[in-house]
Amino acid sequence: MKTRTLLLLSVACGLMILLAGGVKLFQVATDRTDVEVLSLGEAAMVGDMDVTVISIENTDSGVVAVVEMSGVAGAEVLDGWSMLGDGELSEPSGAVADGACDASSVVPADGEVVRCSLRFPAVDAEQYVAYQRGGELRRWAP
Repeated sequence: MKTRTLLLLSVACGLMILLAGGVKLFQVATDRTDVEVLSLGEAAMVGDMDVTVISIENTDSGVVAVVEMSGVAGAEVLDGWSMLGDGELSEPSGAVADGACDASSVVPADGEVVRCSLRFPAVDAEQYVAYQRGGELRRWAP
């Protein structure tokens, strides 16, 4: 083959790749992924844990989310929780307080439901509280 023919073929291949990339870009741009946001009090199975957010309250000392969990005995209650507020993702505090989940709180072995409060830093506007376990994520919004 002549050099001119090879150059023309390489330009044609490059244009086809560019066209295919443009088509794929438009396909991806129009894809919609709806994120399910649960209501307060609505239960969800997240991984192997049954979880419910009962309430979310913004107080002077921070945001308090009352949660119920059951499932894996011995699992730490604080693991997997987060809150999006004021555009920042925050983890719950492990500080010991009356009725609050702390760093030593675990899910009971007898299948009982543990109910306690998660304490998050103070924010002007909380968007949602989320729990992640086993590659799954659920969100609750006030």
